[in-house]
Amino acid sequence: MSLRRKRKMNKFLMTLIVLLSLALNSSAVWAQLVRAGAVKPENAYNPKPDPADLIFPMPCDLKMVFKAVSLPISGRLKDMKTRLGTELEENNPNGFFDRKYNVYLGSALSLADLPRRQQDIAAKSLMNPVTRQVFGDQIYLFGKYEVTNAQFDAVMKGCSPINAQSALPKTDVSWYDALAFTEKYMTYLIKNHPDDLPKFPDDDRYIGLIRLPTDAEWEYAARGGHMVSTEDLESEVLFPLNGKEAGAYGLFYNSVSQASAPSRIGTLLPNPLGVFDTVGNVAEMTLDLFKMTVGGRLHGAATGGFIKKGGSYTGELEDVLPGRRQEVALFERKGATVAPDLGFRLTLSSVATSSVSRLKELASEWKQLGQTAQTETGANPLEKLHRLIQTTEDPAEKATFESLLAEFTDFSVMVQLQKEASIKAHCKNLINTAYSIRNTGRRKERAIFDLNRTNLQLDKFSNEMKKLSAKERAAATEPFNVIKNTASGLKEDIEVFDLAIRNQFNYYKILVKNAVEFDRNTLEDQLMFVFNDIKGDDIYNQELRKFYAIVVDHIKLSLEGQDRKIKLEDLL
Repeated sequence: MSLRRKRKMNKFLMTLIVLLSLALNSSAVWAQLVRAGAVKPENAYNPKPDPADLIFPMPCDLKMVFKAVSLPISGRLKDMKTRLGTELEENNPNGFFDRKYNVYLGSALSLADLPRRQQDIAAKSLMNPVTRQVFGDQIYLFGKYEVTNAQFDAVMKGCSPINAQSALPKTDVSWYDALAFTEKYMTYLIKNHPDDLPKFPDDDRYIGLIRLPTDAEWEYAARGGHMVSTEDLESEVLFPLNGKEAGAYGLFYNSVSQASAPSRIGTLLPNPLGVFDTVGNVAEMTLDLFKMTVGGRLHGAATGGFIKKGGSYTGELEDVLPGRRQEVALFERKGATVAPDLGFRLTLSSVATSSVSRLKELASEWKQLGQTAQTETGANPLEKLHRLIQTTEDPAEKATFESLLAEFTDFSVMVQLQKEASIKAHCKNLINTAYSIRNTGRRKERAIFDLNRTNLQLDKFSNEMKKLSAKERAAATEPFNVIKNTASGLKEDIEVFDLAIRNQFNYYKILVKNAVEFDRNTLEDQLMFVFNDIKGDDIYNQELRKFYAIVVDHIKLSLEGQDRKIKLEDLL
């Protein structure tokens, strides 16, 4: 080798050494050192970017990406009742693991808690397109992908070059390792990017927090969350597949895919929420300790294991359904449990009592919940009980009144929740009535079409009969009368349809009038949540969404005292 070439080589090696040294301290330089043709850094954290992504910084120029999940409820003390688990056959020997059970899901985080930039992004995906309101007061953020090797190493070890393994989900870590990751990542964010986390106006002690998702949070998001209809949420074993096979959405063992290892994040299709790999790939840890399901509820015994969800590439379809709940021991004889097909993803939430104003808001809502019951005279029995407690000197009597107050407050809360459910049912009845009017109108239109066609046949038949002999006309009389009777029957049908439409429209106007007598805020909330029930892609739900918009407009007209502008033609 010539001296010139040796000098060039030495200069190149020295430059490389300097760059590698800088890479240990500079994530920007580290990013520049990615080999040509290797996995790009974004493939290790967001291979399928979307405008609705909520992105948080990480060390080494990586990112953590979340999707906003909204709960169809209004108020911080409300929660959403749903059923999780799977419908297994009666004689299934493992029904106590994941049989359907009732659960109440809520969140302490709201859209307003997010930084302004993230609010604007999240609001677009949470918006009711008709009312232009955001679904629900409660949200949480759910990891768009499983945490990758690159993300885990960036937080726990430091920057390292991107390679083919970087975009794979992190596995062979314990539940405690996952908790340690959330702790170190939170510490990094608080120190370096506190303004990217949710915060609260009058208390700087608290901040939005990243953790593992609960069993209920994981399953609700995996089923599609607020992006699917209530019916689909509870009836679909997976989520609406839009005509595709389940294998298009996840890596699991089947006749087509018999993988021996997980795939890179985001390789297959996302669920309706825009979340990837909740079907197979690697199973995922949750924050919850495992409990059995007995009699439609969770058993009282918390075990020494956590719940894993979603199944992995080693399981078949029945193993990767979002309702499956499997127990993983926290420890085995060899130590904390790890597995090559077990990983995790993150959730971002908040503490419930995050500020003085939030505490006041909760107290006010609780007081309001307990003050809804009134007698026919308008008096509130709770106020009477409060006065009795204040004026009674006998300790035993005071204790009795206080016990009654607690019981009656709980009863009053149940009454209010039932009232809200009744208002929601009223709104759904309005939409279904509008849909029924349109259907009756279509049947009338069909009858008119058939009558016109039958009358043409009669005219043609009558003209032809004039050309026939008396004997031939006599033979043609019977089929002529059949057509004539058909025309007569169609006229009667049209009259019946006319009457039905008038009666249905009168009933519809009564429903609109009754709707505006409800508490306006509650009505608006329940109208918004009804939209969540009709998000299905089938023709029926598509039709209902058309009438939803009409019903909302008619209620607005009635609230403005313009009932005369509610026209039957709007519905036909």
